[in-house]
Amino acid sequence: MRNEASVVGAAPNVDLRGKRDVEDEADRRRHRIYEVTCLSCDHSERIHVEPGEDRFVSHDETNAAHVVEYVEVSR
Repeated sequence: MRNEASVVGAAPNVDLRGKRDVEDEADRRRHRIYEVTCLSCDHSERIHVEPGEDRFVSHDETNAAHVVEYVEVSR
């Protein structure tokens, strides 16, 4: 009897664990500058983030329906 179930792309040499969200120790201690752009309206600003800090702009926090993009532009 033939098995009807199949898996696409499941070769034995493929790493299926996915990308790790672990930064190097040096990366966690650096300053970051992000260009923040709202894709739902024309709001944009540049923010400076201190090492070890997670920061969101107030526009993102007060407008939950908006799509806000954070792009790192400098270290």
